[in-house]
Amino acid sequence: MKRIPVLLCMIVLMLGYSAVSYDRDWGFFGHRTINRLAVFTLPDEMFPLFKTNIDFITDHAVDPDKRRYAFRLEASRHFMDMDMYKSRCFPATMTEGFASYGILKFYRGTDSLLIHVMDSTWCSSSDLATVDAGGKYYYFPKAQIRHIYGFNISPAYYNEKYVINPDSFRVFAQAFQFKPDRVEYTDNFTIHGIVPYYVAHLFDKLVTAFIVRDPEKIINIATNLGHYIADAHVPLHACSNYNGQKTDQYGIHAFWESRIPELFADEQYDYLVGKSHYIPDINSYIRNVIQRSAQLSDSVLTIERVLKRKYPADKQLCYEERSGKYIWTQCRDFAASYQDAMQGMVESRMRESISGVGSVWYSAWVKAGKPDLDFSKDIKVQWMVDSTVIKGEQIRESGGSGEGRGHE
Repeated sequence: MKRIPVLLCMIVLMLGYSAVSYDRDWGFFGHRTINRLAVFTLPDEMFPLFKTNIDFITDHAVDPDKRRYAFRLEASRHFMDMDMYKSRCFPATMTEGFASYGILKFYRGTDSLLIHVMDSTWCSSSDLATVDAGGKYYYFPKAQIRHIYGFNISPAYYNEKYVINPDSFRVFAQAFQFKPDRVEYTDNFTIHGIVPYYVAHLFDKLVTAFIVRDPEKIINIATNLGHYIADAHVPLHACSNYNGQKTDQYGIHAFWESRIPELFADEQYDYLVGKSHYIPDINSYIRNVIQRSAQLSDSVLTIERVLKRKYPADKQLCYEERSGKYIWTQCRDFAASYQDAMQGMVESRMRESISGVGSVWYSAWVKAGKPDLDFSKDIKVQWMVDSTVIKGEQIRESGGSGEGRGHE
């Protein structure tokens, strides 16, 4: 009985929104629901802009997923393989990641030299970075390494190829006594995902948009930001076994992220999460989110694997009619057993996503000085793709701040 008032309230709040009208793919259904409901966590002062554009915020919540197939840098923004960092240093910034998990190759004529910054560098209390140059070890100030990689490798990331000026590594060349004619960089970092760094990057952009009071930028950036925050809450976005491909559990990603919410969210989930709250450190917040997702990923995989052994095989997958077509998907009873065994994990992460998206929006507004968002007219926002897609803008260090491997 306690669910009835909740659902009635949500029907009123959502103003006629029907999940059935949307594609069901935290997937499409989840992202649209999370972005939409996050609007209702905001304070009254933010309502004039966000409530006016709630349909845009809802409908375009899935655009980052659509971009994965059109833009080569998009996929890595949706996930982070945290199991890759269990015994390795978790870089605090993109630049540290580029330095620690990529390989520089210096060429001089027919000779070559491999350069590698030890990943343990960033977890040590020393001010020095350890650099392996062909088996010989050198020490450079960490600030110098950040500067070299921040101004040379990070910008090159946005080019079709890593085009690097050899002269920009003259400090290395002097130390190694190897002046290169050509420098190449192998990226072993972003292939494992960058979602926490990209969330921090978009947060800074949202703060700036609030400061200059640009309604179109505010809504566009906030809409994108909501998608990536929600993705960070999905356990299978936080491990390399993201679709059970390593454990013969193919399809578990869509099972957890799409099928479970599709069947049970509207009927059973409590979406009332309260008001948004201020997050003082976005970097710490999003790192905690992805770390918690990583902790849950083992349970997501283990519970499904154990359940499959106990459940009759002919009761696990069924044909279901959708739009006049029959699809092969998890049976409702099997899905219900999986949800029960997870003890409400999907609902919990969905609720935390709603609260998190609203709170990050709110925190950006507060950090910008709580500007007036009543623009005294109906704001109609036209969609614009993030400038990083079109112009190749570099992700700025904030200092505080997809099967296309977008993890679908």
